[in-house]
Amino acid sequence: MDEPFRPQDVKLRRKVREIVRVVPRVYRFLWETAPTLFVFACALMVVVALIPPAMIYLTKIIVDGVVDAAARGGSWTELITPVAIMFGLWLGETLLSAVSNPVQSILSQRVYYAAQERVIEKAGSLDIAFFESPRFYDQLRHAQDQLYQVENVVWSTISLVRNGVGLTATMGLLTILHPFAIVVLIATVLPALLMQGYFARKHFEFDAEWIRNNRMLNYLVRLMTSRDSAKEIRVFTLGDTFSTRYRAFRERHLRAHIKLLIDLFKVRTGLEVVSLAGVASIWAYAVHQAVLARITIGDLTLVFNAAQQGRSLLMGLVGTGGQVYENALFVTRFFDLVDMDPQSVDAALRPPARTPLPFPQRIEEGVVFRNVSFKYPGSDAWVLRDVSFEIPPHAKVAIVGENGAGKTTLVKLLSRLYDPVEGEIVLDGRDLRDYHLGEVRREVAVVFQDFFRYDLSAADNIGFGEVRALDDREQIRTAATHAGAHESIEGLPKGYDTVLGKTFDEGVDLSGGEWQHLAISRAFMSDAKILILDEPTAALDAFREHRLYEQVAEFTMDKTVVFISHRFSTVRMADLIVVVERGRLVEVGSHDDLLARDGRYAAMFNTQAARYR
Repeated sequence: MDEPFRPQDVKLRRKVREIVRVVPRVYRFLWETAPTLFVFACALMVVVALIPPAMIYLTKIIVDGVVDAAARGGSWTELITPVAIMFGLWLGETLLSAVSNPVQSILSQRVYYAAQERVIEKAGSLDIAFFESPRFYDQLRHAQDQLYQVENVVWSTISLVRNGVGLTATMGLLTILHPFAIVVLIATVLPALLMQGYFARKHFEFDAEWIRNNRMLNYLVRLMTSRDSAKEIRVFTLGDTFSTRYRAFRERHLRAHIKLLIDLFKVRTGLEVVSLAGVASIWAYAVHQAVLARITIGDLTLVFNAAQQGRSLLMGLVGTGGQVYENALFVTRFFDLVDMDPQSVDAALRPPARTPLPFPQRIEEGVVFRNVSFKYPGSDAWVLRDVSFEIPPHAKVAIVGENGAGKTTLVKLLSRLYDPVEGEIVLDGRDLRDYHLGEVRREVAVVFQDFFRYDLSAADNIGFGEVRALDDREQIRTAATHAGAHESIEGLPKGYDTVLGKTFDEGVDLSGGEWQHLAISRAFMSDAKILILDEPTAALDAFREHRLYEQVAEFTMDKTVVFISHRFSTVRMADLIVVVERGRLVEVGSHDDLLARDGRYAAMFNTQAARYR
């Protein structure tokens, strides 16, 4: 009868194939990172592996020499040479081991940082759609947690070779007693070898099963230790609640981990006893042979040392083999991330079907949203549905609507953070997706409401808007002046060189409005042809916001400006106003036209205006 098909066997075979593929890849990675250190570290480990068997053999020579000298009354000076060689080997092993540790440490750091750089580069190259996927965060966390395993694969495989070299030499010494001693030693350690793969797989499966739990633990730690959440946690007295949840997730993980460790401990202990019994049987046979004078006292000493050393090396070989298997399993997660297909997530940007077009030197026809519909990855809810409108070249366009109407999604599509699920966005007669993505990003500058605050210098916070001019202090000052941030920056302790935020000791925090002026300065650094302001002035009073948009209009005469604002005193400045409601376009026109229609825009405007009467 045929054996039933088991899916876990297929998974295991697939993992074994991945390991066979990944180990050479790790070695290539190390060779690319630090070839000289890598070769030097490998050579040291192999040389050190040969010293213990040589010392065991010298011990036999010294013991036999002592016994012979005592029996015939010879001179002890004959033993000076082997003793000196023994001391030299011992000293050499000590020195080489001392050198090996810093070499391995330096190489480990280089490999770790190189692997971390690969993860950073990969994460930076992926579309924003990936960051909407919890599965991607699991993969990213897996890769980040297992970075050190990249170097561990190398050390474990080198240790495997080192133990193999040492074991071969040690087993050769055991033939002095009887070749069958090697068989006994291997047979009693073999069960541990067979179980090592099982142990490694159990650890790997446990880690995969509990990754989401551990992510929650880390999230709770960040909540309780982050500056951003500190105020609310104290105002709403959430500290005990989060601590209780942390303990619950922690205890759940600890209980499962302890159970796993106990199960593995039972198996390992039994296998250790079996291997010790094998060594004991070799010792007993050696004593019997020595009593019958079939081997010398030196031989007896050699067998005792070689059997114990052989067992240790065999167990080390078994343990290291398991480490190679386990480390390689975990390293597959690092390479899974590095190899991740940029199109493997829904709503990832579509690659150009042909050679990308250069962005227009001057926008002549404007931008057209044509039957655009969109929903976020992993969601069935349409955020935008069949939206169509035109943005004339160099126009100042306001997008208004209630929260959740789809305003921010429109500007995300215009800046190509996402592509429409249906329909198209056309720039000067060509689909926006046909243009070179890097040029689109350079020519469409965006300031979001949730802009990022870099805890770096004020100059960096502005200069990041055009990294090619990061060292151009005059351009940075000009951008800050246009955005109304120059005076507040000049008032800081070190002016533009002042470190901002509270991450570092010398950091100086800013008010919400000052941070917003800084974010807008960052957009002004760019010579982009389209400027998008997604309600970045929420922390400013109505007067400051109005003045800021006047400055924007003044300094962007030749640019297309799209902005989102809830203040209609600002919105009325726009050449064109786009009104969206529940993901659909309801009105388009100038301020006066829309008031005359007495529709949705007029209702919102009059409601807000009534508050000031």
